[in-house]
Amino acid sequence: MKTHAGFTLILAASIALASITVQAKNARYYRWQGADRIVCAQTSPGEGWKRLNGSFIKSDCSI
Repeated sequence: MKTHAGFTLILAASIALASITVQAKNARYYRWQGADRIVCAQTSPGEGWKRLNGSFIKSDCSI
């Protein structure tokens, strides 16, 4: 019985530590320039689009 309790305690501590140390970062948005317009997206809208300088947290590419 003692072994089971010790294992449970170690498992719970490991899960708690993992949840503290693993934190997801916000995905960045970029301005992309096409032939006739500029859009804000996390990934390229397709072939022929050029990523402009800078990265943004907000989906409208504002600061």
